[in-house]
Amino acid sequence: MKPKSIIFTSPLFFLCLAIACGVGGSPVYAQHFSSSSYIIDWGNFNITSGHKNSTTYRLTDTVGQNAPGFSQKIGGLKVKAGFQYIYDTFTEFSFSIDKLNINFGTLTPGVGVTDTNILTITTPSGHGYQITAQENHYLWTTPNNYIPDTSCDNQDCTESLSTEWVTNTSYGFGFNVNGIGATGYFPSPNHYRPFANIATGKTPEIIISENKPVKNRTAIINYKVLISSLQSAGKYENFITYTVTPKY
Repeated sequence: MKPKSIIFTSPLFFLCLAIACGVGGSPVYAQHFSSSSYIIDWGNFNITSGHKNSTTYRLTDTVGQNAPGFSQKIGGLKVKAGFQYIYDTFTEFSFSIDKLNINFGTLTPGVGVTDTNILTITTPSGHGYQITAQENHYLWTTPNNYIPDTSCDNQDCTESLSTEWVTNTSYGFGFNVNGIGATGYFPSPNHYRPFANIATGKTPEIIISENKPVKNRTAIINYKVLISSLQSAGKYENFITYTVTPKY
């Protein structure tokens, strides 16, 4: 005797809700949807799935799939089975800076002064992000009266390469970054770089990057300025621009 099949009909397609249905004597091991304009063969058919909430709970679920849920091999592959995990992909891309004004106050020759910014980044599902940085010009009062960008202790750091800057006789303006995505660019808190100076023809340089999605990832930008006794008095300023690009 042939096994009975549960058949639902509609004007658009025929749906067989069974793990194996007798169709012309041949077993079928997936759901089959068809009409005059399309054919869909699906590995499973969920009874329901979605996002539920009330004043006391929030729930995402998948009902009807053979083995919904999260599983992971230790140190290996992660599997999220079920439509409820589609909500993980709805994370919005966001980027924020904690403050828009850096004030070093009154500078003293031979004494390094620092200030910080906190960058916060969230990326949707994808392959991570990168952040580039640039300055519009030197830290200056006029184009002819400026604080040079740092070249670090051994005159060897560049816009794309950080080196140590700890002595009080290597004058200039520079920065480093402390954060998970910055360790490949700044190996230690004493490694600094100058900003890419757009006024001198330089292009923005990557300062932070990761190859996986992140949520509320923070990085601390440490700015440092050190002047000599020959530096003229005045109010020095410039603008720093950070650009975040998602990876897909």
